Order: sequence, then C-alpha cells, then structure tokens
Amino acid sequence: MIDPKRKIPYNYTSADDDQIIDHLFGSETRHTIRSLEAKKGTGRSSRLLYRFMGDLFIIQRNAFLFQELVEHPLLRRKLFAEFVTDLAIIRENARHEEVDKVLAGCRQALEDLRRQIRSVASDQARAQRHLGPVIGKDNIYFDPFNITAHATDATDWRRYSPVAVLRPDEETQVRDLVRSIRELDFAIIPRGAGTGLTGGATPLTPQCVMINTEKLNRIFPVEKKESSDGRPYWSMGVEAGVITQDAKDAAAAQGLIFATDPTSAWACTIGGNLAENAGGKTAVLYGTALDNLLAYRIVMPDGETYSVQREDHPLRKILPEDELTFKIRDAAGELTETIRMTGNDVRKKGLGKDVTNKTLLGLPGIQKEGCDGIITWAEFILYPEFDHKRTCCIEFFGDDMTEAGQVITAICSRFTNGDPALIALEHFDEEYIKAIKYKTKQSVGDRLKAVLLIDMVSNDAASLDRGMATLESILEPYDKTGFTVAEDAAEAKRFWEDRKRLGAIAAHTNAFKLNEDIVLPIDSLADFVRFVDETNLEEKKYNQNRIIQDITDYLSTAVPLSDPQWLKKKVGLIKDAAYKAKKRLDIASREAIERALASKAFYKQTVETLRGYSLLLENVEKIYTATASRLIVIATHMHAGDGNVHVNIPVMSNDREMMERAHMAADKVMAKAVALEGVVSGEHGIGVTKFKYLDREQVEEFTAYREKVDPDGLMNPGKLAEEDILAKVFTPSFNLLDMEARILKHGSLSDLAMKIANCVRCGKCKPQCPVFYPAKNMFFHPRNKNLAIGALIEAMLYIAQRTQSTGFKILKNLEEIADHCTICHRCFIKCPVNIDSGVISVQERTILKSMNFKHTPVATRMTLGYLGTKNGALNKVYRAGLLTAGGMAQRTGSVLAKPFTLMPALNRTRTMQLLRTPVAKTGVWTLRAHLPKAEKNQAILFEPGDDAVSTVFHFPGCGSERMFSKVSAASIFLLLSRGHRVVLPPPYLCCGYPLKVNARKTDFDRIFLENIIILTQIRDMFNDLEFKGCIVSCGTCMESLTDLGAGDIFDAEIKDIAGFLLADGLRPDSDESYLYHAPCHDSLKDKAVEMFSAAGMRVDAVPHCCSEAGTLAISRPDISNAMYDRKADAITEVNGKPPLGHKVLTNCPSCLQGLGRQKGVTPVHLAEELAELTGGKDWLTTFKEMTRNPEVVTF
Repeated sequence: MIDPKRKIPYNYTSADDDQIIDHLFGSETRHTIRSLEAKKGTGRSSRLLYRFMGDLFIIQRNAFLFQELVEHPLLRRKLFAEFVTDLAIIRENARHEEVDKVLAGCRQALEDLRRQIRSVASDQARAQRHLGPVIGKDNIYFDPFNITAHATDATDWRRYSPVAVLRPDEETQVRDLVRSIRELDFAIIPRGAGTGLTGGATPLTPQCVMINTEKLNRIFPVEKKESSDGRPYWSMGVEAGVITQDAKDAAAAQGLIFATDPTSAWACTIGGNLAENAGGKTAVLYGTALDNLLAYRIVMPDGETYSVQREDHPLRKILPEDELTFKIRDAAGELTETIRMTGNDVRKKGLGKDVTNKTLLGLPGIQKEGCDGIITWAEFILYPEFDHKRTCCIEFFGDDMTEAGQVITAICSRFTNGDPALIALEHFDEEYIKAIKYKTKQSVGDRLKAVLLIDMVSNDAASLDRGMATLESILEPYDKTGFTVAEDAAEAKRFWEDRKRLGAIAAHTNAFKLNEDIVLPIDSLADFVRFVDETNLEEKKYNQNRIIQDITDYLSTAVPLSDPQWLKKKVGLIKDAAYKAKKRLDIASREAIERALASKAFYKQTVETLRGYSLLLENVEKIYTATASRLIVIATHMHAGDGNVHVNIPVMSNDREMMERAHMAADKVMAKAVALEGVVSGEHGIGVTKFKYLDREQVEEFTAYREKVDPDGLMNPGKLAEEDILAKVFTPSFNLLDMEARILKHGSLSDLAMKIANCVRCGKCKPQCPVFYPAKNMFFHPRNKNLAIGALIEAMLYIAQRTQSTGFKILKNLEEIADHCTICHRCFIKCPVNIDSGVISVQERTILKSMNFKHTPVATRMTLGYLGTKNGALNKVYRAGLLTAGGMAQRTGSVLAKPFTLMPALNRTRTMQLLRTPVAKTGVWTLRAHLPKAEKNQAILFEPGDDAVSTVFHFPGCGSERMFSKVSAASIFLLLSRGHRVVLPPPYLCCGYPLKVNARKTDFDRIFLENIIILTQIRDMFNDLEFKGCIVSCGTCMESLTDLGAGDIFDAEIKDIAGFLLADGLRPDSDESYLYHAPCHDSLKDKAVEMFSAAGMRVDAVPHCCSEAGTLAISRPDISNAMYDRKADAITEVNGKPPLGHKVLTNCPSCLQGLGRQKGVTPVHLAEELAELTGGKDWLTTFKEMTRNPEVVTF
C-alpha cells in the first residue's frame, strides 16, 4: 500500500513529503502544493513534480551520486535534460497560476544545482590553495567515502553533508586552519570519532567543513606532581584525537586509572569526551570528564589558542559544595579571564550527572558540543589502581521491576563511596537481556527481568570482605534475586562483555533507535523503573488493540474473489469477535497482556473463520505481523550509581506511524524525568535529539554566550538553536518498493544490503581494524564502509530507475571499499549485531568480478594460477618464475629504486609502491623434494620410530608446502618426534582461501569440492584409525578446512600445530626473549602468549597486521605499505628501540613474507622454532632421516 504522505520517489529515508518539500523549498511552497492537490487535474503533473523533488533530494544528500554527476558529463546532461523536460510538461499542463510559483522555485533549485556542480572543481581547488599550506593537500578530503562517513554520527540522523573533511596532523595546525576556513566563508564542525548519540556532529546547514581530530592522537608520558597542599598525584596529557581506550590502556600500563570511561571508549576520542562532558561506568566514583580535568587547550572562533587551567584540583570527584576556579590564558600566556563556579553549577543539586547547563558560566569548550571551539589537548588526573576488586552479578527474576528498583536504591544508600567503594554499578533490563541473548548465571525464577553488574574496590582486603557481606545482607530479603561473584579477572571480564553488547537492541529494527539518557535522584530510581514497566505494559495493550482493529478495518473493505455475501456474514462474526476481544483486553491481567492472549485468540479465530479465502488470509497474516512489529518497547540500562538512565526505543525509521508513537514515548520519558526532579541528559549531550526538552532559560543563556564568543556563527551553526530541529532531520531507510527489491536482487545486492542493514555505527570495529590507521590516512573501518555501501546502493537504485540503465557503473566505487580489508574477521568478534565485514568484503569483490569492475593485477593473477594448480611440472615452472626469478627481480628493483624514493610524485606510482620493501626469500627447496612421489589419489603415511600414540591428519597448505617449506617439514618433524602417526594428503593441495578472497568463485568452488572428495576418501581409506587432530600451520587453512567440514570428516578438532603440541605436553627449553606477531587469521585464536607463558617462554606481543595479508601486498601495495609502517612502529615501540636481530615468532606463512620485509627482525614460524628448540640446529637432517621410507597409500 502506498503511503499518501510518501509520494516522492527515490526517498529511502524517514522523511515524509512535507519534510522534503520544506527542506528543498520552504513551507510556503509546501502550502501551495497542498492547495493545488485539492484541485482537480493535477495527476500526471503532480507525479512529475514529486519525481523532480525526489531527484533533487537524493542528489543533494547522496555524495556518491553527486560525484557521479560531477565526473560524468553525459549522465549529467541526460538527467538535466529530463529535469527540464519534466518541468516544461508541468508548465504546459498547468491550469492554476499557483503552479508558476512552484515551478519558479524548482527552476531556481535546478539552476543552483547546475551551478554547484559546475563550480565543484574550482571551489575545491580554491580550498586546497588556502588550506593545503596549513595541513597539506593529502589531509583535505572531498571524496564521497569520507563525506558520507561524516554526514552523521551514531544516531544516523542527518540533514546536510559536509563539503569537505579536514584532518590536521599537528595540534598547532588547528589555529591556522580555523583562520583559513573563516576566509573561505565556510562554517566549522569539530568531530572526533562520530560516536555521539544526539547528533552533535551532524551538519545542520550547508557549506560546513568537518575538522576531524583523529590524527591528533599523541599520548604524552605520565608525570608525577604535587598538589598545593603537598599530596602527590599523577597526570597525563593527551591530544584531542586520542581514542579513550588507548588513554585508559596507557594509564593502566603505569598501574593508574584514567577515569573518563564512556561505554564507547573503544572508539570515542578525548575531544568529544570533553565537548560532551562524558561519563561512563566509573563516574559513580570519579565523576565525568570535567571532574578529572586539570588543563586543556582550545582554539576559539577568533582563531586564537587559549589554555585553561583548573586551580587547586582536590584530586577527587566534584562535590556540590566545591568551589572551582579556572584560569584562561592566551597564546602569549597572559591571563584573559578567571571563571569561578560551584559544584551545584556543574550538576543540579542531588544528581550524580548533568550536562544540561551548556554555558557553565562561560567555561569554553566543556559540554559545549563543538559550538564554541575545538579542543586540541587536555591533561587529566590519574588515580592509583586499587589493590583489591570484586566483580559480582545480581539477577532479578519475577514479573515486574519492583525488586530491582528497591535493591538499586538500597545499594546506593548503603555504599556512599567510602571504603570499600563502588567503582561501577551498571544495570540493564529484560529487553537487553533478550537482545544480547544473555546467559543466566543463577536460576531463582522463571523470568529474568534485569541484571546488575557491580565492581567493588578497596585497598584493604578485609574492608572489601565487609563490603561484600553488606551487599549480601541487602539482598537477603529478596528471594527472587540471584547473586554471583566472579572467581577471577577473566570471569569478571566476561561479565562486563555482556554490558558492551547492548547495541544489539536495535538489530530487529534495522539498527535505528531513539537513544536517550536522563539523570534522576537515586531515591526516585524505583519510581522510574515502575513507570517504564507500566508504560511498556500500556504499549503492549495498545499494540494488541491495534492488531484487532487493523484486521477488522481491512476486512470491512476487502473484496473476495468469490462469495461476497458469504464473506459479509463471516466478517460480521469477526467484528463480533473483535468487540469481545477488546473488552477482554480492557480488563486483562498483566500476564494476559504480556502473553497477548486476547489478540492471539482473535487472530486464531479470524483464521478459522476465513478458512478457504486464501488471499484474504495471506493479507490478514501480513497485517498481523506488520502491526505486531510496530510494538513500542522502552529498554533501559543504567549507570545506576549516579542515577544516569539510558532509554532506548528501537523503531523502524521507514514507519511514520511507529516513529510518531516512539517520539511520544520519548516525550513521556523526558516529562517523567523532569517530574522526578531529574534532568534530560547526563552524558549524551543535547544535540539534535533533545533540544526541545532543554530548559528555555538555559537555552537563552547559551545563545547569549555563543553570540559573545562566536558572533559570526562559525562553529557548528544551527546546533542547539532550532527547537523543531527533529522535524528537519532524517535517517536513511530502505523502504523498498517491489521494483527496487527486484533491482537489488540482481548481482546479490539485496543480500549485501541486508548484511550491513543492522550496523549501529558504534565503532567497536575501529580498534580491531587493520585498515584504520590515521597516521597514513586510512579510515576504512567497517562503520565507515557500511555507511558508504548504503549510500552506493541508494545511488545505484536511483540511476537504474532514472536512466533505465542496468550497467550499475557507479558500483565501481565499491572496489576501493572492498580492497581495504584483510578479511581478518576481527570486527565480527566485537560487533554487537554480528556483522562480519570480512564476509561482506569477499561478497563485494565477487559482485565486482561478476560485473567486470574488479581489477586484478598480473602478479596477483599469476600467483593465483600457481596456487590453483596441482600439476607438478607447472608448480616447478611457477616457482622458478614467480618465487625465484620474480622475487630476485623485485629485491634488486627495491635496491635500485631507493634513490628515487625522495621524489613524491614518482613515489606514489604503483611500480614504486611495489618496490618499496624487498620481499622475503622463500627458500631453495620444497617439501615434496624430500618425499616420495605421490599422485593426486595418493596419501603419504609417516610412522613414528616407536608405537604411535595417536594418528593425525596434517594439511600443509600452499604457504607451508610450496613457499616456506621448512614450516611443513618442522610440523611433520615435531609430530613424529612426539610419537604421532602422520597422514599427509596428495601434493599441492590448496585450501582455496586466496582464490575465494580474490573473487575467483568458480576456481574456489572447484577446489573446495575437490578437497571435500579427497579428504573424505582419505578418511575412508584409513577407517581403521582414530584421528586425534586435523593439524594446520596456517590460519586461512584452518578457516577453509572448518568451512568444508574437515573436523567432521576426520571426527577430530582442527588445530594449529603449535597449539596442538603445547597442549600435548611439549615444553621447549629456551632462555631467549621473543617478539610474537598474531596473524590476522590467527589459528591460535589470540591464545598464543598465554600458551607460551604456560610453556615457560618469554614473549612480547607486537600488535597490528604484518602488511602482507595474502595477495594484498601485490594487489594493493599502497594499502600494504601503510600497514607496513604501522607494524614497523609497533615493533620499535614494543622493543623499546629499533630492533636488532630479534626473532619474531608467528603462526602464518604469509606473515613470514610480510614480517620478512621488516628491517632488523628475523621472522620464524612457531613450528620451526619449536623444532629447533626440541631437535637442535640439525633438526632438518633428522627430519630427512625420519621421512626416508614413508608409505604411499592409494585411496
């Protein structure tokens, strides 16, 4: 059914027609159009007008589409000719003079668009001339990927896109950058990671540039200082772009606590923490960012840098009676202002958090949401870690939240952060429990309603024991409450992992939700919990009533294919049933409403009554499902210790009615918060989503402050200024019609769209991602990529429909996104909604290959040809040509190219990128050279010297068998030395992974099937043996063998060679200290260091990708070289100095190649090192003797 309020096509957003018309032309045009619609004779003209508006709206909001029009004159001329024709047709058929007014606006908008497109090149050149000397041209971005990534924050609300993204390298550049931007007449929006939850960094006006601070990520050494009263304390300076978790880790390495701890610490940055005055779980003890701030620097709209120092910090959280003094100095060190305030100015009396006082008596930057300047550096106080900590989990069972509210209030009343102290007190309710698939720790009831996580700390063990006893005494009266204490730090970490996955709440609504936070007095928490419980019950009752009503309304107008009189009688019966169902619902018990008994019974009776009317039944089922999915649910989680309640309302953004209902629910929540003497935000800020709830007096005070410090409106224009701003922003929503759904099915695009649909833009993927590296301008973590993929699909849908083209040429932009991925799957491990960007990247490459858009260099094609053949003669030819001659040529070229590396233009060419680092030598022999010849249907059986303790199947894989053959030799040597019988497959089997990730689907499918057949036949041939393991020396082989079911075939676990042997009792004797590199595809599953330590080996882990990433280094050397630099820095940092001859252990043959490019280190596979440690320097000679007479077995 077509929504009468959504006639504008190509509108894949939450905006309805009125909002779009207001956005494009203003309310006067909207009123004119509405008056014309009431008149006759506007049918076709109306559709053409709406289509034109759809054209303008999507071109304006979609950076990829806009860029396509800039770069392709033929497409531009074709579309603009059609636009002009459409407007001419409307004019020709016009019967009302008001049409001319509308058309005048349309023609002006079209001319503005034409002028904008024509001037793009000159405008960008002008910007580069002004800004390039300040930050460098490489740090100025106009491309659609970066523009799209900066159009919104974690809310997904948006209005305009920025015209450019600017990334300064140095703090000192920001001042000159602000001055230059002012000269260009652009406005500025400061931005860190984009994890904001109120739209604070969303552009609300056109002609804004985004200053992204992610490259300002230096962490300065910890300093020990002394307060004015002689107390020692520690502090640490950080630049604005430092990721909060990195700051926390740096402090923890010194045994100290960085107290600013927002839930998004994995991605958010220090500048954003201060601009929002972020809190987090430890705020109950330490307060918010402001509480722990010693000093900071900020560039204000006048282009000057100011330093702000807090005087006489008490080395603790701000208390209501505290007096705070801040000294503000200019760049010359001259005092310009002194600001004094009390704790009650910072937070409303009686509340643990409060960020609604935007002005803070004129203190610049802090909780201003980027509306008055750009914070560039800050110094924070650090606290000593406590000697003792206990983590416990309280689970509340029952039908309501009464006990939970009472217990939280009692705990907060008893523990007032003396000794012991509560460093965290975190709650989440039943909706989150269901969303994250929480596993119950205790079972004292049938229905788990809420979970409370607590960290209790003390420097005295006895005091902590007393605290735990007090906690148990509080819980004693509550028989529906379970209590579990974590046994160790590892279990405590698992407890808190659940808390970090709460973003999953929005998965069922395609990743959109109204995400609010409020703060309440502690003694009103129980009241608010009851309010939410009752509101959710009311919403369930409302939704069930709507189900009954919607089905009845449909049947009242439904026309059957036959027997209309008979149907009329049945509908009468159904209406009677509906009346009775509603009456039952009016007096229904809580349990009946929770179980939806009335609506389910009515639906069942309707289905029975309409048996035989298949079409009607199908539509009734659709109505039932659709209406049930519109249920509004308020989910809450709390930083309970300071009364900070987070309220989430998942909503389908394309469902206008559901959105309206959700906003009504949010309004109720805010009203209740104010009624309970609370405030409408404690850490999220105000931004777009909460401005209408802000006290008018606070708004006026903040407006006056902005006019004083930024009279020209340079910073974040429109923010915290428009009361009805929520009616002007929109969020993407693929509300697809049948035609568009069919278009997306072409080339598996619908599947791709579904895979990214649930992304909640939380940024948890960012720290894990090898292609997020600000120093080298790589920002391709999945959050940014998912936003870009959505925009590309939207642009493709528009072009396909508007031009009747099936070429999908705009999808060429997908290649850059797909190439920036090592397929490591590390993002998947952390993603709260289980998006695997590795799988998505492979799918993108496959789509590109099917459309002939994928570029595969000759070297990559030759490598894949080598790995894809099992022919012995071809293998020798490939090896001699690729590895021996090709490797030698590349190494020689690398040496010869060194003098030219100082020429920037030449240095960026693909040839120079390929020659930048010399490839590692792969060795002069292969495994098969030392083994008897085996045909493709023959396996090799190795027996140990004595009776075998077990049998294992060893899959060498390409890297270990053909390139670095010592790895496979070492693996076999170790297995035989430990008494294991070894079964080896036929020569030159490839797991297929390199083919898969390079979109060689046909070749991969062939190899995959062949491997299944070969492994199954080997298992059948050795049916009399019981296999203890399927052993690999490579993570990609482990992944591929898992996918093809090798573990099931051999009825044995697939294991890494080192992991298998260490678990088997191998204890190498070594006094050497090693570095360790964990591969992207880690066959030891991040357990390596733990295993080594247990085995008595001294190992320091070196983070980050080795840079080889399979064939990435030869396919995209530009990406690989950036990762190489990051790895080099990491090796130096871990080692404390440039490395000299250190061994770097790893468990991946491809990583031997990547690490082999590094200077000063010797990469060694774990199997090789274990072979040398257990078999001595001559282990290879022993291996040759042990494998002299194996049995070749035909299968």
